[in-house]
Amino acid sequence: MTALAQSPLRRFVTNGLRDTISSYTAGTLPLHRFAWELESRLATLTELTGLPHWRTLTTLHAAHRTIANLDTQLRASTRDELTPAEHHQLAAALATLRATLARLDPDDPIDPVDPAAPHPVVLTLVPRPTSGPAAAHPALIA
Repeated sequence: MTALAQSPLRRFVTNGLRDTISSYTAGTLPLHRFAWELESRLATLTELTGLPHWRTLTTLHAAHRTIANLDTQLRASTRDELTPAEHHQLAAALATLRATLARLDPDDPIDPVDPAAPHPVVLTLVPRPTSGPAAAHPALIA
């Protein structure tokens, strides 16, 4: 598969990873399902991305391993909730996932949708009032 064909597919998979992370943090996805979805999406991303981004992929897989280990520990202990230390590990893994995904394709020239790119500022001019209290006191326009 050529690099031109991989980029939109890679963007599709990374957007799916972001959606999976958002679903988990919103509370609509249990931890075991979250770990499974991360594993399957990262496997697909690895196939599409390959060697140029091996460090990025290694970081994503390490964060996934942390989450999968937390899930395994939680189920093995028969607890219903993570401990505060485990919550801290999970939060760090989520932050790593988000930050790493944001850096994966920051300057992809063939993909017009780049959430990491700065958006232009749009200024809207507001007409100056010609009558009323705001016209008499320009300080009220701020």
